[in-house]
Amino acid sequence: MVLALVLEERRALLKEELLSKDERALFEIANGFAIRHQKENQRADYNPAFRDWVFWWYLATIELTNRMITQRTSTI
Repeated sequence: MVLALVLEERRALLKEELLSKDERALFEIANGFAIRHQKENQRADYNPAFRDWVFWWYLATIELTNRMITQRTSTI
């Protein structure tokens, strides 16, 4: 999922701003389920609605990081 790649690029920001368990949960879902890498050890037996939920959650997190980046650059 492309959204996970965007968040991976912003992982340092997420680590700084979020609780470590929250940041870790984002990537545990991307890596534990057949969403991102499509590996054999990932879970693929879930309802397709789960993928929609993850999409919107990741998109909202990208919006959150956009706001964090804007705040940081506007205070410089």
